[in-house]
Amino acid sequence: MNEFKPSSEDPGYDYVAQVEIPDGKIVDYITGNWVKESEQEQVRQNFERTLVEEYNYSIDEISVDVKIKVWEGDKQKARKVPLTVMKEGTNDPYFLILIANPKANPTDKTGGAAELEQWLVDVSSSEFGCWTNGIESLFFQKKKTKFETDIFPVNDFPRKGEDASSIYTTDRRRLRVATGNNLLYAFKRCHDYIHANQGGSKEQIFWEFLKLLFAKIEDETYGGRPRFAIRSAEERNDPDGRKEVKDRIEGLFKEVKKRKEFVGLFEAQAEGIVFNAETVSYIVSQLEKYDFIHSSVDVKGVAYETIVGPTLEGTKGEFFTPRNVVKMTVKMLNPQPGDRVCDPACGTGGFLVIAFNYISEKLRQKHIKNWKNPKKPNESEEKALFDEIHESGTHIFGTDFNSNLVKAAQMNMIMNNDGRGGLFSVNSLKDPSQWPKEVRDKIQLGTMDFVMANPPFGAKIKIDSSEILEQYDLAHGWSKTEDGRWQMEANVRNAMEPEVLFVERCVKLLKPGTGKLGIVLPDSILSNPGYAYIRYWILQNCQVLASVDLPVETFLPRTGTQTSVIILRRKSDQEKLMESMSGQMMPYDIFMANVKKVGKDRRGNFIYKKDEKGREIVDRSLYKPFTESTILDFLPAVETTGRIVNDELPSVAKLYSDSSKK
Repeated sequence: MNEFKPSSEDPGYDYVAQVEIPDGKIVDYITGNWVKESEQEQVRQNFERTLVEEYNYSIDEISVDVKIKVWEGDKQKARKVPLTVMKEGTNDPYFLILIANPKANPTDKTGGAAELEQWLVDVSSSEFGCWTNGIESLFFQKKKTKFETDIFPVNDFPRKGEDASSIYTTDRRRLRVATGNNLLYAFKRCHDYIHANQGGSKEQIFWEFLKLLFAKIEDETYGGRPRFAIRSAEERNDPDGRKEVKDRIEGLFKEVKKRKEFVGLFEAQAEGIVFNAETVSYIVSQLEKYDFIHSSVDVKGVAYETIVGPTLEGTKGEFFTPRNVVKMTVKMLNPQPGDRVCDPACGTGGFLVIAFNYISEKLRQKHIKNWKNPKKPNESEEKALFDEIHESGTHIFGTDFNSNLVKAAQMNMIMNNDGRGGLFSVNSLKDPSQWPKEVRDKIQLGTMDFVMANPPFGAKIKIDSSEILEQYDLAHGWSKTEDGRWQMEANVRNAMEPEVLFVERCVKLLKPGTGKLGIVLPDSILSNPGYAYIRYWILQNCQVLASVDLPVETFLPRTGTQTSVIILRRKSDQEKLMESMSGQMMPYDIFMANVKKVGKDRRGNFIYKKDEKGREIVDRSLYKPFTESTILDFLPAVETTGRIVNDELPSVAKLYSDSSKK
């Protein structure tokens, strides 16, 4: 038996910098100095990272707390600009960035957008400004004539090497990969704007927003001059220009609806785009700059789930599986290109998206060896890669009883470069012969290389349909024989917890002999005496490869149910026959882990690694390798400050992978 024992250090990193952090301090990303930790400071740290990672400015070109002089009446007064970007080769401020408190509004008399505009007027070298509170960001451009200075709103400011004309999206070179929480904040800005300016029910707003996301992906996927874009100041600020934007988005959405993989997806929604031109234009201005196709699965996933969660997450056990749990499970299963993968309780597609991206990264690493430029493929090289990625997507399947969750899962997959896999709204627990033909054609029992699932669980949602129950061994009565074994009786129970039925359905979906299952289960199934027959059935039909006991914080603050991740391999009929004839199972090792830390506390707040003296471990040198790591690496998260999130699941995945190679 291989057993994981938590330690203060993750084998994925060599911690070299254990320093005593002053109370209430964090390390500034630009200067490396200690600064007072606050919500406002966290906004600045995120923006500093954005300037480097999205706008490509070097740390040397960015300055913190730059002193300037501004006019108030007939007197000049000193002010500090929280963040500036200098003109190349000079110490003259080019961008002025006002970092406001997260609770501040741009209309505030002090610290609002008006103050930033005054700074732009008074600092002669400045050309662009940004007011941000972390969620909302307003950009401004300055234009000077002989007699006056004009400050007007724009979408963005230039990246390094670009001139002022580049702030509108007129070609695809303008698109950039999203980092940090920037896409999340953009989604939130859109959501808040819709509620404030458009109105509608929570669910209606979600589906209308989804239409625009589909239009964005359509625009990125099929090339040509960007249509999901603000092309001029008129389209940003004038009614006629905004109408042009909406007309283009309407055209994109019509193309989406014509694609066979999306037929019926929006049939319950209004025919076109309901949002008015002003709202559509605003959403486009917030999302146009981001390259959805190439942005990381984590950046897109966190943003998307933040919007999906409040709208669709129900009270029937439909909880999102934490991303680190999903990543650990996928890494332990290690699916390969061409493998058939299924989640029969897919929800919004968390397991499928991570599995698909895991497989996609394996393909990328295969292709990159033949690229002329390993950092960036040319058009034909990328097409060859995407063709293989799309082909792998045709082997990924998911079903869920909730049709709205399936639609959300489809969008989740499409945001991650695939829309061709088989996602269906169907009751997975029903007899497969009763599934629609299109589902039966793609998903059959005994055909999956991997099944991954976090099935709904809870005593309040029992399955009582006799038509469903009579299919399952585990829905029958079981009795213990004199020799201590269990045997199935003829009678069928009146009701069963869904997670019990899902165990059997997941196992039966697997290829006998080779198929593997990763499933999240409540600990009651693994320990309650009343469920001993379930454990007997699992051992008769499967080899237990691993059991990972998760702490109560894993699903908090939403539910405190204790859970474990179980990794199983379905036995072949020949294996079961040999064991039946011999009267005993062949001995084998089981990997077991008792996880204490999953990166957050009971309230959902991040927790960080500490040394033996209780000091937080800070090593800024770990941040860059973390940002450059892939989903195959699955390293613990590192903040720009050098703090390491205290999450043992990457260690578990690595130790299991290492032990599996022996």
